[in-house]
Amino acid sequence: MKIKNILCSFLLSLSLSTSVMASWQEAAIEVDKTIEQMLSKLSPYRGHVDADLEPLYQELELITNDKVDYPYIAKKVMGKYFRTATDQQKIDFAIVFKRTLLKTYGKTLVSFNIDNYELVKPRRESPKPDKQKVVVKVISSDGKSYSMVNYMLKKAGKWQLVNVVLDGFNLRVTFKNQFAKVAQKSKGDLGLAIQEWADLMGKK
Repeated sequence: MKIKNILCSFLLSLSLSTSVMASWQEAAIEVDKTIEQMLSKLSPYRGHVDADLEPLYQELELITNDKVDYPYIAKKVMGKYFRTATDQQKIDFAIVFKRTLLKTYGKTLVSFNIDNYELVKPRRESPKPDKQKVVVKVISSDGKSYSMVNYMLKKAGKWQLVNVVLDGFNLRVTFKNQFAKVAQKSKGDLGLAIQEWADLMGKK
């Protein structure tokens, strides 16, 4: 009986491990597809960081609309201020945040001047199959390498990006800290804080 229990536990562990790895592969496939689509739009901007990137932002928006959970990330960036915000303020902030993320992502991709990339298999399995971290090693045309860590969440059968760390730059945490500072200075006027953050991000 004891041997049977051990065997059952081993088989269950193996099954869960296979399931987790399959989940990572699913998430990795989505990341790979998205990168390929974005790279196809980057060609005209290679080596031109100071170019008008507005057309690129629009292309990236079309690509990422159903691949990035913008409302979820915006809520996390608002942090404690989300609870007291009105419905309209939440909408206003989501619009500003989406624009900010697209600009940051677009400028970063252009500055990386990507020549090639590869997905790095995880050393450790995620304890939760519906949450996966997909690391991408990006190689620039001058031989430099950068890391792009994609945090993926599966909801309603669909994988979406909920955070990204670009070469050590945690976008969600950084934006949350930036907005918190602006909100504190606004002395409780959340509408003013959102407008000031929009102005601040618009200059970047």
